[in-house]
Amino acid sequence: MKNLLFTILLAAAVTIVAQAQTIVSPKEVATIEDITETGLQIVSGPKGQKRDMEKFKALFLPDAQMGGVFFKGDSSFVRITTVEKFAERNGPAYEELGFYENVLGLRIERFGNLATAFQTYETRYGKDGKVEARGVNTYQLVFDKGRWWIASLLFTPETEKQKIPAKYLK
Repeated sequence: MKNLLFTILLAAAVTIVAQAQTIVSPKEVATIEDITETGLQIVSGPKGQKRDMEKFKALFLPDAQMGGVFFKGDSSFVRITTVEKFAERNGPAYEELGFYENVLGLRIERFGNLATAFQTYETRYGKDGKVEARGVNTYQLVFDKGRWWIASLLFTPETEKQKIPAKYLK
């Protein structure tokens, strides 16, 4: 029974990975710079443009998590969700708003097939709209099966009390 369950789970994982590899091109996940840029390209676009959230999900390992550290007054709180729920909630909102997320800087630390990336961003409504927010995306990434995968993504906005350090803006 254990062997059967293991075989079923392994087959499901292989199927998910195979599907993900057909949704994104090898170029879009070849480097850390490529995969992080691809994610921003997917979520960014003019008002009324549908976002390809299936492609967005294909950047992530199965069971990857996303979340943010948010602020209310002097307190902070964390929200963690699945990539699936993030895509369901935010894909339509990005389409409705004409949302753009642009890179201000990217710092990468890598050891073998593991990496962490700090990507500083700004968000706008409309390609040339005013900057609505800035912050930092932190990625945990793994290189497997000939490509990079996002294992987790956490983000936090810049605040008046918590400014982005200059080293993250280049």
